[in-house]
Amino acid sequence: MAKHEFGIFETEPEQDKRYDEYCPEKYGCIAIHDDYIEPLLGELSVLETYIHTLFRPGNGLVYYGITLIPPSSLLEFKKIIDLTGRKELQALSKKIEEAMQRHKFMIHYGI
Repeated sequence: MAKHEFGIFETEPEQDKRYDEYCPEKYGCIAIHDDYIEPLLGELSVLETYIHTLFRPGNGLVYYGITLIPPSSLLEFKKIIDLTGRKELQALSKKIEEAMQRHKFMIHYGI
């Protein structure tokens, strides 16, 4: 099953660290099937994100890698997810909402 995983940083990502390790349990990740994320990649490209490290700004989700999603992008992220109306994305919407309330970065592991 091709899946994307989304979690929340407990502390601010370290400025000089590359996030290359796959450790979804560390961030309390939830898994979302690619069938629900892949169609949204174009819309999600408006999000300001980071690619593996805070030294590499980007846009949208890294499909095959790791994306760091700052708190400033979470409101737009949630809007895009919620506008789909898909029940399969409700857990992701709740995870984004939790990160927003806590003013935390999110992490995304691509497929």
